[in-house]
Amino acid sequence: MSVTSGGRVLVLGDDTRSFLTVVRSLGRFGLEVHVAWCPLNSPVLRSRYIAAIHRLPEYRPEGAEWLEALAALLRQTHFDLVIPCHDSGLLPLHEQRARLEPLAPLALPGAEAFDVFFSKRRTYEVAAELQIALPRQRIVRSLEEAKSAAADFGLPLVLKPQSSARIDDPWSRQTVVKIRDRAALEGLAGNRNFDPGFLAQENFCGAGVGVEVLCREGEILTAFQHLRVHEPLHGGGSSYRRSVTLHPGLLEATRKLLRATRFTGVAMAEYKINLETGKWILIEVNPRFWGSLPLSVAAGLDFPRYLYEMSCRGRATFPQTYRYDLYARNWLADLYWFKANLESDRGDPTLMTLPLPRVAREAWHVLALRDRSDTLTLDDPAPGMAELWQFAAAFGGARLERSGWWRKRMARRAASAVHGARRILFLCHGNICRSPFAEAALRRAGGGREYRSAGYHPVEGRPSPEAAVRAAAGLGIELGAHRSRIWSAEEIAWADLVFIFERRQRERLAAVYPEALAKTHYLGALDPAGALQIEDPYGHDGARFEAVYREILRLLDAAALRA
Repeated sequence: MSVTSGGRVLVLGDDTRSFLTVVRSLGRFGLEVHVAWCPLNSPVLRSRYIAAIHRLPEYRPEGAEWLEALAALLRQTHFDLVIPCHDSGLLPLHEQRARLEPLAPLALPGAEAFDVFFSKRRTYEVAAELQIALPRQRIVRSLEEAKSAAADFGLPLVLKPQSSARIDDPWSRQTVVKIRDRAALEGLAGNRNFDPGFLAQENFCGAGVGVEVLCREGEILTAFQHLRVHEPLHGGGSSYRRSVTLHPGLLEATRKLLRATRFTGVAMAEYKINLETGKWILIEVNPRFWGSLPLSVAAGLDFPRYLYEMSCRGRATFPQTYRYDLYARNWLADLYWFKANLESDRGDPTLMTLPLPRVAREAWHVLALRDRSDTLTLDDPAPGMAELWQFAAAFGGARLERSGWWRKRMARRAASAVHGARRILFLCHGNICRSPFAEAALRRAGGGREYRSAGYHPVEGRPSPEAAVRAAAGLGIELGAHRSRIWSAEEIAWADLVFIFERRQRERLAAVYPEALAKTHYLGALDPAGALQIEDPYGHDGARFEAVYREILRLLDAAALRA
């Protein structure tokens, strides 16, 4: 089909792979691509295919500002389709679909499919009814039940949350944990809350496989399959993948699941397959675009374009063939994989390592022109180059932070900022441990300045942990009445100086409020001889809290803030 024009889409995304691929696909098709709810430091925003960037308020479970702003944008600008590429966009749209769907078509799974595929427990229940292969599993709600599952299934034991993402915190993926030995199993007691229960599964050794589809009312219109070549040693998203022929059994299992839920849209069903025995199990179904999307598009199945054509133009027939044995690589993630694979025990069957000779032979894929980059393309090179620059800057910055002369420079800049500041904001992740302690310590000392603290965890009104309250009280600081606050544009603008505790707070500022970076400093920078980053004591005992709080007081005193 020839390139067309005249349509307009709004794409919501916060990653680089699927988000960038959707933008490029629709832009190449001649559509006017607008983006929103994306990190403002994202390399994707450098794409030549983006026509407009909309800066909307962040989603907040208890607030309506985000909803009013998004609704106003949809009323003011006609969009043929709104496409969320990640859970952080999809979950809020689903929650408010009754309000938003009259304003613009939303690329969302139906209510039944949403309820099934956003719950691993429900996915497995439906799969069991359809007689689809699953690992042995049960729900555990206590350490004793986890130990019982380990006795029955053996170690390693896989612990999965019942859902991967929650509407109260759609940015945070609920992580899967692999319990490898008895010590790790005993350690669950202090590090994991079992409410409302986890899925404990028997470990299955095999390679990751994805079956990617476009569906209408449960009928598959086209399908693609990839095999993971490089996977994190303990599991997770792959950094290197290969296009392979469709496996009849996996395709049929995917078809059953999507028919059972009358699914419409794009989805990826994830499996594990033992390449020696041929046995396989279902892992999950992602009812949205997937991280390995660049490979399917490069191989000839353009799922973002097909979704638009199906949803907006009624197209029902799509290509059924694609190029096999094509590879796509997330180069930055693959660098870390190479290092981990080199340093790990390749004799451990529970680790997804590869023999070094096999890894060396992969160079042939590049020479044979069968290797693609997830982000770097000839027609749109800027995002890939921006990503490389960000990686180089982060790597160089980390090395600089370890050098004495740079730390002294940071200390001078931080001290100068303190001298000229009348309004100081302390920013950490949840605003229940570090930042409220620093604020309370300075409020108690007085001194004529104004102090506030905040966090970016999207739940407001949380109290500080008991261990934090006790440790602070032992140092003469009251945290019992504190309740967490979420950062806002107004609070960021209010501050003359923003103190952060870790690199991840700087990264979040760069993504949401980049204008604040010029007045942001590490609290640890106040002492060039000490640790730059003050790690979060959340989840640890009182001794850890006391050590962190004593360090915060020492740094505040070093800057004469409590004088």
